[in-house]
Order: sequence, then structure tokens, then C-alpha cells
Amino acid sequence: MKLRLEDKRKAIELRIRGKTYKEIRAIIPNLPKSTLSGWLRNVRLTKEQGARLKKHLQEITYNARIKTAWTKKKKKQERIQKIFEEAKKEYPLLSKNPFFLIGLTLYWAEGSKSSECVQFSNSDPRLIKIMMKWFRKICKIPEEKIKTHIYIHRVYRKENCEKFWSKVTNIPLSRFGKTTLKPTPHKIKKNLDYKGVCRIDISDVNLLRKIIGWQQALYEIFEKK
Repeated sequence: MKLRLEDKRKAIELRIRGKTYKEIRAIIPNLPKSTLSGWLRNVRLTKEQGARLKKHLQEITYNARIKTAWTKKKKKQERIQKIFEEAKKEYPLLSKNPFFLIGLTLYWAEGSKSSECVQFSNSDPRLIKIMMKWFRKICKIPEEKIKTHIYIHRVYRKENCEKFWSKVTNIPLSRFGKTTLKPTPHKIKKNLDYKGVCRIDISDVNLLRKIIGWQQALYEIFEKK
């Protein structure tokens, strides 16, 4: 009994000093939460003590959030590094296929590297056809993941550019985003062959990381020569 009274006195003292229930139970071993709640039920904190406890709780919450964010960031970096390493291991076998290298270098030159998805833009239908085949055959991307977005000058908006690019990419119009009309000072069509710029969109950040891994493997081989 004397031991429990000493524990109770210590628990109340710790509470007044701004400690949480969890911290008190960590300091006083074998202390049931129900017992601690009973001991502290009638403890009334002064305004200053309450403010100290509130500040302490805020610090605990902030530190917990920082720790969680850091853990998530570390796990994300580990996942990215794993994808990079796997891509570099795949490279020697894939590089035996000239078409793989063509698509890889084209994406390096014209593809997006900063977004969280794979994007390739060009106004040349031949390059778009090559990249569509590369994504389908080499990257093995499911059709439903591939979408398209068209950019055209406003003066060409009635030229059925969407149908043109739908035929080039073999993607139905239902998977086309809203066409972006670019302003232009010209009111007369100067290039009758102009069909705008086609952007291929693939919402797969892991594919983007894999492509970057392949590119790094290619660069490392080039650097050694």
C-alpha cells in the first residue's frame, strides 16, 4: 500500500509538471491506465500548469508528425532506390534490342523528368507512333493507363486534330483530355499540315523511375568508355 501511495504522489507530481498519461506510465512501471485515471481524476491544474501541459502535448504531436513524415520519406527513398537498382539490372538484356534504346533516348530528349507521371510530347506523328509502340511493347503499359492531350493554336481548332492524333496513337477519343487552345496573333492558317502537339500521359510514377534507372545505366556505360 505504501508503495502505491508513493506512486500516486509521484504520478500527481508528474502530471502537474506537464507529463502525459503515457509518459507517467513509462516512468512508473506496472501502472494500469485505469488506476492512473482514478488517481488523476480530481487533480485540478492551475492555468499555468494547464498551459504547460498543452504546450508539451503540442510538442509531442509535432515530434510525432516529424517522425512519421521522416519515416515515410525514408521508405519512399528506399522504394525509389530499389526500382532504380532493378532497372539497372534489367538494362544489359533490354539494351540488346535496338528499339529499346531508340525509345529510351527519345524519352531522354523529349520526355518529362520532373512530373510524377510519364509524359512525352511532340508534333511529329512518326515520333509519337514510335513512342506509343515503345510504351506498349517494351514497357508493357495497359491500354487504359495511356491517355492523350492535344495542344493546338486556336486558329486550327476546327481541323479535327483530335481525330488525327487518335488515328496516330490508336487511342479512342474517350481517353483524350480537354484540348488546350494556344493563343496566336495569326488569323490565317499558314501550315495546312499542322496538327498541333500530342502529349502522351501515363500515370505511373514507378515507370518514370524505371526509365530514369535505365537512362542512368546507359549513362554509366557511356561514361566508362
